[in-house]
Amino acid sequence: MLKTRSIATQFAVVFILSLATLGVAFYFILDRVYHNQLKSQAETVADNVDAFGSWVAQYGRVWVKDNDKSYLGHMPLLQKTVASGDAGANSALAAVNFYSKNPALAQREYSEVVEKSSSHAKFRMTSDNFMNPVNKPDAFEERALATVKQSKLKEYYEVLPGSLRYARTLYHKKSCIGCHGDPDSAPNDVKVRYGTERGFNFKEGDVAGIISVRVPTKPFLDVALSVIAPWQIALVVVAFLVSYFFIRFVVVRPIQHLTAATAAISVGEEADLGVEGLSEGSSNELHQLALATERLRTSLEMAAKLVRMRMKPSAPATGSDSAKS
Repeated sequence: MLKTRSIATQFAVVFILSLATLGVAFYFILDRVYHNQLKSQAETVADNVDAFGSWVAQYGRVWVKDNDKSYLGHMPLLQKTVASGDAGANSALAAVNFYSKNPALAQREYSEVVEKSSSHAKFRMTSDNFMNPVNKPDAFEERALATVKQSKLKEYYEVLPGSLRYARTLYHKKSCIGCHGDPDSAPNDVKVRYGTERGFNFKEGDVAGIISVRVPTKPFLDVALSVIAPWQIALVVVAFLVSYFFIRFVVVRPIQHLTAATAAISVGEEADLGVEGLSEGSSNELHQLALATERLRTSLEMAAKLVRMRMKPSAPATGSDSAKS
């Protein structure tokens, strides 16, 4: 059992157990701090996406030039001036096409640009009543949508293997209802592009969907090594060695010497308790133990002398003493 081991061994075991306990506490603290940092990054991404959507929403929709890959509304304008092929001929006007994009479409295209970029944080827009099949929610997003609706939450997140997933709840604004309210009243280009089965019948204030952010996570060892340097681990080892040798030479060795001296005294042998020069007012417990043992030895020696004196035989009586009696 541990209690039968030497004090130095017990100290080493207790020190290691304490260090292990601190290590577990450090793990949970670092894990919490790391995930809070990742969540903060995800919140910043969602803030930027939300701000971008609000910027588009204040104009209803934005128009871009000569980009017909994805749009909601087309407006050709004769406003580009080009030079005529004949020398000296006057300049002519050529058609310039403009294509409109609403907030949701602009945010989706923004997410596609970010997905192809070097940014480690990615995002997408999704809803359980999605209009575009590209925006169909995955397993996490389905859980997030169900949770934010049921519990009326503004955000939801999970730490999954390899990533932190974060969802920011989006609510339909008045500017959104023109495209996502009554399907009969929706713009014709929206109905032509996406049909009328999904993405409609919302009211102002309804949960429109979520901004889904994905931030990759690192293995805990990599995170820990980014916080703890090798020299810090070396300092812990040095602290252990200093404490161990202190216990070994300042506590254990004096006790061993005092034990050996006391054992010698118990069998009547001479022994040096090392009390010479020790002060009665010393606060050191080992000094007080040595002084107390010295006092005990002195008391035992005095008691032994008294016993020997009492056991010493008396001198026999002389003849004259007998006659007198």
